[in-house]
Amino acid sequence: MSNSVVLHQWEISPFCQKVSRMLKFKGIPFSTINYNGVLGAKAPMLSKVGKLPVLDIQGQRIQDSTQIARYLDSAFPDLPLLYPQDPLEKAYVELWEDWADELLYFYEVHYRVNDAQAFKLAVAKAIEGRPYHETLLVKPLLKTTLTLQLKMQGLGRIPNGTIDAEFIRHLERIDIVLEQTGWLVGKNKTIADIAVGSQLLEIVRTHQSFRTVILSYANISQWLEKL
Repeated sequence: MSNSVVLHQWEISPFCQKVSRMLKFKGIPFSTINYNGVLGAKAPMLSKVGKLPVLDIQGQRIQDSTQIARYLDSAFPDLPLLYPQDPLEKAYVELWEDWADELLYFYEVHYRVNDAQAFKLAVAKAIEGRPYHETLLVKPLLKTTLTLQLKMQGLGRIPNGTIDAEFIRHLERIDIVLEQTGWLVGKNKTIADIAVGSQLLEIVRTHQSFRTVILSYANISQWLEKL
């Protein structure tokens, strides 16, 4: 199976890391192709959506992290399940996953754009293998693209202090939920943990100030260690 499963990824994308963690959770061997730098121009040709992650598996090509998660449970039901079988728990899991993908993600983008060190790391990946004259254009283009994305979503129109306060409220809620069983839903690890954790872990990896804040919550810190 290892030769037939390939994850096409943008290395620092939390959605690509989400898929990587799904595959590891289910115990499916895989290889990765990183579309950093100049290879990024080839990513839109992988799927109709033109975005990463894309998974090649068993002769199929699947795009979108949630679609990949559903496929993995359907194709490999005998391996650990990402989604619980209990209907109520599954509903809660899907709500957490959707929340992580559609809201928490934009906090990750905000901190990537507005923190000098985090943005420097993103630019470094984007310019890998590019000729020097192209690297001069990548930084302002990436900054403009991500800033526009934030403004269109709405977070980019809110003062930074307000965003920080709201993000901390989200952390407090997550920490309270984790106190019950150590996982977001039920007594076992699910796609909810992988989806939410992947967003937070990318902030931990790149943003020095909020790394300290996130890891100051004991339940979150222990949970991220398990992820």
